Amino acid sequence: MSYWIRELAGWLIVGVGLLLIYVAYSMLEDYRTPRILEAWPLVIGGIFVFRGGIHLLKVAVAARVCTQAQDRLYPSQETGVRGEGTGAQVRQREGVWK
Repeated sequence: MSYWIRELAGWLIVGVGLLLIYVAYSMLEDYRTPRILEAWPLVIGGIFVFRGGIHLLKVAVAARVCTQAQDRLYPSQETGVRGEGTGAQVRQREGVWK
């Protein structure tokens, strides 16, 4: 479940970064008084926030994929006992791997 929270936070941060870039663009779009000096810090901040959100999305997706791959490679036994270890540890204890 924490993967979904991480992914949602990543999308939220990406949205905030895009919003900062849009605000900077709207500051530059004003033809009467383009505020170039006031807009460039917003652009740089927006880029950093956007990249942080993209990184958080990559981490969330990678964590979810790794967990799914581990579950496929080492399926646990259907004994219903919690805390007996990963599938590889259970097989080694039972003598499947020698």
